[in-house]
Amino acid sequence: MHTYLPSVNNTKPEKRNNAVRQFIRKNKLGFLTHFTRMDYLKSILQFGILPAAVLKSNRTFEFVRRNEITLPPEWDGLVSMNISFPDYRLFNQLQNHQPSDWVILLIDIRVLTDFPCYFFPGRALETIMSAPEPSMFLSDYQKAEDLKALFSDREDVKRKDLDIPSFYPTDPSSEVLSFFPIAPSYITQVWFHSDYKFNQWVLSNTEFAVAQDRNRWACGLQYFSPRSDYTYWKSGKK
Repeated sequence: MHTYLPSVNNTKPEKRNNAVRQFIRKNKLGFLTHFTRMDYLKSILQFGILPAAVLKSNRTFEFVRRNEITLPPEWDGLVSMNISFPDYRLFNQLQNHQPSDWVILLIDIRVLTDFPCYFFPGRALETIMSAPEPSMFLSDYQKAEDLKALFSDREDVKRKDLDIPSFYPTDPSSEVLSFFPIAPSYITQVWFHSDYKFNQWVLSNTEFAVAQDRNRWACGLQYFSPRSDYTYWKSGKK
């Protein structure tokens, strides 16, 4: 049985990173997002956002439940994120009608240049499973051009019809996969569903919570609601 390792495209990495930085500035990309259960927040703020491979192999994290929708086992070493807004359609599937039990993490956009990443214009799982050998890592989807493709018109979807800002990817399910865990220092903000849920979490983690930067906390439905173009996708056009 073969062991497949990440196929990192290291061709002129500085040239690639400069192109990514220019695109970030041009399109005003501010952050990445990652949603998780509120029960896992303290652990994430201590250890970072860890890939499934680490969570499964370390007894420290045996309390973590895996999502029902997962990538093939060979891809368990990568961390999933979205650009500018959570994949609300996947989020709705996973939250089991209890969005208040989840939090949305905003992540420093520098991840896109600090770590090698995959850029998928749609849901990563769909691209991976359609590959000739889903268990093998792909050599494509890592270049600056692949990031730009997330923000391009598609044959069946035009951005002008979506009426979305420059920092929204065309498809709300587009995905970024990082080859490395996301350290706590990259997590810039945590959004709770409401003040009530935030206070509830603080009461359960008082000593830890008061030691955190107050500017890290935010409450509201801004990232728990569908994206502004949800009527387009809901209509069945795609």
